[in-house]
Amino acid sequence: MKNLSKAIAVASLLSAGVMTSQAANAEVSFNAALVTDYVFRGFSFSDNGLALQGGADYSNDSGMYAGVWLSTLDDGDTTGYEYDLYAGYGLEVGEMEVDLGFSTYNYDEGGYDTTEVYANVTQGAVTGSIYMDVDAYSTTYLSLAYSMELPQELALDLTGGYLIADEGDDIIDMSATISKSLEMVDLAFTVTNEDATDETLAFLSISKEF
Repeated sequence: MKNLSKAIAVASLLSAGVMTSQAANAEVSFNAALVTDYVFRGFSFSDNGLALQGGADYSNDSGMYAGVWLSTLDDGDTTGYEYDLYAGYGLEVGEMEVDLGFSTYNYDEGGYDTTEVYANVTQGAVTGSIYMDVDAYSTTYLSLAYSMELPQELALDLTGGYLIADEGDDIIDMSATISKSLEMVDLAFTVTNEDATDETLAFLSISKEF
């Protein structure tokens, strides 16, 4: 979920009208990715190395969805894995697309597991989001994203995030991603920076949805 665009999956639900025959119109999709660095909100979770990722999503015409997403991890000393579980509901409000849900982040070593509730509002090419931790960390994450099409069937996504922490300093992160869909796979190149350490990271991803 974190590096794969769940928003795209949600947007595909928003054309649904009246709730009819949900079971008949339910869809299950799968995704897999190889990334040269697993970066989340500006920080590397794979020690600046390769990570394997993948997941599965369920959705129906009512706007409801649920899914699971997994990734390998590396903290420099040990390796492990993360799995996220999430569910939500997408709907249209006038010209806006609204996505409400929750996500749990779980780690094989434990101790850092947490749950966030979130709301995403999209109008045109702009998406505003809020993620609120409801467990031990008491953080709120705000983000604003802008998407645009480029020549040669390329896409550009710009995102700015602001982490508000009850303890410690607040953190700002920014990222820019250029992506292109090929016949077999999707390719993306991302540059991201966070101001806590002023570290800039760049990574490639190769992904496939099926």
